[in-house]
Order: sequence, then structure tokens, then C-alpha cells
Amino acid sequence: MSELNPSDQRFVDQAIRRQTLFLRLSIVSVFVGLITLALAGWRYVQGDPWGSSFVISILILLNGRQNLRQHKYARALRALGAGSVDLKTGDHG
Repeated sequence: MSELNPSDQRFVDQAIRRQTLFLRLSIVSVFVGLITLALAGWRYVQGDPWGSSFVISILILLNGRQNLRQHKYARALRALGAGSVDLKTGDHG
């Protein structure tokens, strides 16, 4: 296994530190996306313009999916031991 250059190591360390942030953002995005999807459905039933609400809800849900993917990548990097930061103390190891 090759060593990471300092720039890549900083990137990996940041991803590992932000692992819980990615999960929280994913949960919030799914919640907000479902609410806006329900709003689009309500507008459709009422006969109001609903296309923009539907598109926005799909984009928010896709953002949540990407945040979940980033969480999984950070978890995999952490499991591989690629990070040089001790997450409990925050010290570089």
C-alpha cells in the first residue's frame, strides 16, 4: 500500500472528521425532501403549479443520497485506517 501525499492525507482526515456531519445532513435532507414532495403532491391535488416543488424535492433527496454516500466513504476510510487523526483526542498520530 502506498503512502498518501500530505494533501491527500488532509483530505482523508477531513472526511473522517466529518463522518457524523454527513450522516446528519443526509437525514435532514431526506426529511426536508419528503416534506417538499408532499407539498408538491398537495399542490397537484389543489390544481396549483406543482412542477417546481417536485423538482426541488427530487434535488434535495439526491443531495441526501450524496451525503449518505460520503458518510459511507468516510466510514470505509476510517475502517481502513487511512486517517492520521485520533478522533477521540483530535491529535495527529
